[in-house]
Amino acid sequence: MSDVINLRNTVMTNNYDLNIWDRRGYETEYQEEGWAIECYTYPYLGAFYGSGEYHSTIYLTPAEAKRLTLGWGTDLGGDYTPDADFWLDKDSFFQTYTDIPERVANLLWALPDYEQSLDIPA
Repeated sequence: MSDVINLRNTVMTNNYDLNIWDRRGYETEYQEEGWAIECYTYPYLGAFYGSGEYHSTIYLTPAEAKRLTLGWGTDLGGDYTPDADFWLDKDSFFQTYTDIPERVANLLWALPDYEQSLDIPA
């Protein structure tokens, strides 16, 4: 992560808030599966999950979702959680998942830096 503080009390960062969810499952009452990673900025340092602005969506192929073990708990050999909808920041995503497909990694690393406030709103 790049951290450059400027006079406006902000930092440039490339750590995004990721909403990882079975989007197609939600739309079909989980009769079908289709995972997506929605990327959001963090408005300020320490912001809550889901509080930033939407940036983009990465739609995963079934093979990519399987490699990421999405929907599988650690008790079944998954890397993180069996939940069908969860949040994880980009840095933690790269620390947590052991088999990240190249296309997904490249798209996440290509996300642009953005300005994040160091001031916590009152």
